[in-house]
Amino acid sequence: MMFEAVEVITKLFSGKVVKHDGDYFTLESARLYTIPEQPVPIYVATAGPVNAKRTGRHADGIITVGAADEKIAMLWDKFREGATEAGKDPEAMRTQLQVHISWAPTQEAADEQAIKEWPNGGMPFPKQDIKNPEDFANMAKLVRIENFANRMLISPDLEEHTAELQKYVDMGFDEIYLHNVGRNQAEFISTFGEKVLPKLRLN
Repeated sequence: MMFEAVEVITKLFSGKVVKHDGDYFTLESARLYTIPEQPVPIYVATAGPVNAKRTGRHADGIITVGAADEKIAMLWDKFREGATEAGKDPEAMRTQLQVHISWAPTQEAADEQAIKEWPNGGMPFPKQDIKNPEDFANMAKLVRIENFANRMLISPDLEEHTAELQKYVDMGFDEIYLHNVGRNQAEFISTFGEKVLPKLRLN
């Protein structure tokens, strides 16, 4: 349904009278009379191979989250494959990455805020079937710091964070968004702005 909606939106951005008879949407005669000078780019968030390929075929860019190197490489390959099949240049399309981290001045504080503020990051199972907030809260109580291994960097070491981010820069992401899971946002922004971001080497 989402990708058919992207198709409809793309047609409407042409400014022409659009007809569409799809599986989910029907337009008998529709036209977008006030259109932007350039179509608004459509990015799709995905974390699986099937939708990554569809994203390359139908959208203008991909959004994903930090994961194992092999998984990100696989998503990129599928994204490029879909774009190429649609006659688009994958290298001209935008890629965005969201990275969850837990940074604090000490390891103890970084561990504590990860467990308290972002326990879902340590839940090694699908969460879409959780029925209500109470069940989620009960499952969150079972999360231990070891559950975050290879899922999120939890560290006070700024050099470690720099190296992790550099890896993603080297992968070629156009935009990288950092989500520090703690409530120490002002300190995080100031510290990373002064001591981490200036050390990243752009390709």
